[in-house]
Amino acid sequence: MKRVFFMLLLILVPALLIAAPSAARIMDLVIDTQKADTAAMDLRLTLIEANGTERERRIQTLSRTIDDKTSIITVFLSPESVKNTRFLSVEGEDATDQWIYLPALKRVRKISASEEGGSFMGSDFSYSDMASTTYDADEATHRLIEETPTTYVVESIPKTVKSYGKNIATVEKDTYLPLKVEFYAPDGTTLLKTLTTLETGTVGTRPITKVVEMKTIATGHTTRLEMLQVRYDVPIPSAYFTARFLETGRL
Repeated sequence: MKRVFFMLLLILVPALLIAAPSAARIMDLVIDTQKADTAAMDLRLTLIEANGTERERRIQTLSRTIDDKTSIITVFLSPESVKNTRFLSVEGEDATDQWIYLPALKRVRKISASEEGGSFMGSDFSYSDMASTTYDADEATHRLIEETPTTYVVESIPKTVKSYGKNIATVEKDTYLPLKVEFYAPDGTTLLKTLTTLETGTVGTRPITKVVEMKTIATGHTTRLEMLQVRYDVPIPSAYFTARFLETGRL
């Protein structure tokens, strides 16, 4: 019996001594897992009313990351009411600048800081959500509040409060994909929205989220975002991420 007990100790003690990564490290790994030099995505965006009524939109996004700064151009393909609407997000040293081209008005409008929490094209995603739904170690104070055999639960309080006062992310250990993110009001206690991953997959060896839903608690309105096709690390001309393309739709 003593020999068996000793052998069990040899197996279990090293496992018990392996500490979980820090909360900040976990969130950095979440971002690293989703990071790519370039990405081209075809997406279906479905607006779901509280009564179940659905409206579908098709969009394409192109992104490019240089020196950890990401630029994203989003183009609406359908329906006709929003076709050719284009949205440009450019991450800088201190802030992310965003512009939208509205074909009905035939002009580009810059998104002001006060609009960052506003709805993006009638969806449950805000303009700031379109840049990122998680914080890196430099943007927030992170705390590991729960750990299960398969997940980490991390609370993130931004150093500069804008749209949200707190996020709580449930992260899958195997993939470092966020399975759920809760978004709280600037007071840090009122739950505003939840982002839930419905389906994951892989592209090559890269884990990806394929279907997510963002729900606004107060209204019951939900937006489903489905990744129909994605290509990573493909050549994308820098001209896509310019005011010219935003306004004309041409390189």
